[in-house]
Amino acid sequence: MTHALILPTLAADDDRVPFHADPVLAAIDRHNEALAVFAAAPLGRARARARDELHEALAALLATPCTTRTGMLSLIRHFRRWETEETSPDACGPEFGIAMARAADLSVCLGVPPIQHLPVVLPSGRLIAPARPAACIGRALIRGAEALAALVIIAGGAGLIGIATLL
Repeated sequence: MTHALILPTLAADDDRVPFHADPVLAAIDRHNEALAVFAAAPLGRARARARDELHEALAALLATPCTTRTGMLSLIRHFRRWETEETSPDACGPEFGIAMARAADLSVCLGVPPIQHLPVVLPSGRLIAPARPAACIGRALIRGAEALAALVIIAGGAGLIGIATLL
């Protein structure tokens, strides 16, 4: 059994919409281009500029309304692809959660299955937690390491003060 969710195909003639009829299609293209530029950018100022452009493109994409059913389905497909392929911690920020919430809202509006993170069941019956984007996991690990370092510094300082008061 696969956990992949497939969107309905656009077979009716009224579902074929000219590119200029829905502004979200242009915003999706801009976001795709910004993702490609960011992925190819070298480290340094060029990468910082590419990251800023990526965040601007994502903000524009999230602010652009869908005017057709095709635009809604295209946006859901784009968010699903972005969720599975995005691996950079710089490109995964608070906007990622907003994008997933918008995709869920559009899924409800269209009546298609929402993006779900279903657990994997091993043959033994044990569940494995749902997969998350690698970038968000990496960011959580970095925050955890920083919190651990702060805890070690505070506890070490308290220990040294305690030893100093005994002498």
